[in-house]
Amino acid sequence: AASFEHIRGDLYAVLGAVLLGLDDVLSEILVTDFGGVREMLFMKGLFGALISILQICFFEVDNVRDLFSASYGAPCDMSRRMGLFITHIAFRALDVWGEMEFLVVSEAALLNLMLLTSDLYAALFDVARVGLHLTGYFYAAFGMICFGIVLYEAGPSPTESGDSENTPKD
Repeated sequence: AASFEHIRGDLYAVLGAVLLGLDDVLSEILVTDFGGVREMLFMKGLFGALISILQICFFEVDNVRDLFSASYGAPCDMSRRMGLFITHIAFRALDVWGEMEFLVVSEAALLNLMLLTSDLYAALFDVARVGLHLTGYFYAAFGMICFGIVLYEAGPSPTESGDSENTPKD
């Protein structure tokens, strides 16, 4: 019997997946038809930072205070924590920039399918290194991803329609 917390967690996971897909589709439209990569990166950076700051203020303020306090029982000192934090920010920025550049030459459907294959690599690592046993749900989801890739590759690409209107403007 599934508890309310499990069902709520599943609903949040589905909502997050839908919002991620919607984000990539809208990013593709904005990058190819409107402002281009630079404007999209600026908007994602600006509003992403504002939303993150609000989330930190409401949900994570105690954790941030602990992170920057000298009495925090972490195995590394403050300079290393800040270095890891800055490195994380830099690699996230590179990730978003890479996705925007990818959307200039391809489309959001392929980007989402490609990102889903990262779950396969994570699962293979868990099986090989941690000894995790995968359930049938994983294999069913992976089969659906493979089916999606085959279905996607079976049709013509929308970016190859020959329209000069759909060429990137950046």
